[in-house]
Amino acid sequence: MTIKQLLTLISASVFVLAPTSILSAEEELLSTLGCILIPSEKVQVSAPVPGVLDKVHVQRGDTIKKGNTLFQLKAAVEKEGVKLASIRAEFAIRIAKRNKALYADDILTIHERDEIETELLIAKSELRLKKQELALRTVYSPISGVVVNRFNNTGEYVNIDPILDLATLDPLYIDLLLPASYFGQIVKGQKLMIKLQLDAIDAGTAKVIIVDPLIDSASGTFRVQLMMSNPGNKIPAGIHCTAQLINKL
Repeated sequence: MTIKQLLTLISASVFVLAPTSILSAEEELLSTLGCILIPSEKVQVSAPVPGVLDKVHVQRGDTIKKGNTLFQLKAAVEKEGVKLASIRAEFAIRIAKRNKALYADDILTIHERDEIETELLIAKSELRLKKQELALRTVYSPISGVVVNRFNNTGEYVNIDPILDLATLDPLYIDLLLPASYFGQIVKGQKLMIKLQLDAIDAGTAKVIIVDPLIDSASGTFRVQLMMSNPGNKIPAGIHCTAQLINKL
């Protein structure tokens, strides 16, 4: 066999084998009527009771953890109420202790004993109530996430209106609006490829968590919600996207 014939045979072999090394997955673009990234949780935080803001601990854009202190209302009156209730409770406890021996010797009447015990219960209940009233003056974050908006500053009177807007960005949710022709092709637990309309951010996968069981008869569409992890909140909410099926070959 000549060198020319050998080279021809090698070239033909490479041409035949090359397609088997191509990436074993293909992506099918979905014809979505809507694809947008949204926070997985959004919370508007108000004061549980009316009052004057004593201190706001967060600013717009701050990262927060569940349980972090968000703001406090002025609480001088409530603190004094707790002190007064504590004094009354301690006094009622001392009276009960001093008369404990008299209970055993039946020196006190049933009416006197009942009155002392009732006063003790009332004093303890009032102390718990005053402590709960004081606790309402400090508000903690119900979620982990970021501060989206801050509407009030220290010294302002607040009532039922929101003081802070909070949002959880890890994970993110993705809302898809799909034509009815896709119904049955998308199932809970399935993963889709999500490409964002920001060149600086790479595409990623998201898992289907909700598939609406009904199709809207007027528009001929149904909704799907996906969940995408977002470590470090690197992907902003509110941007549009495209979704693709990932088909294994």
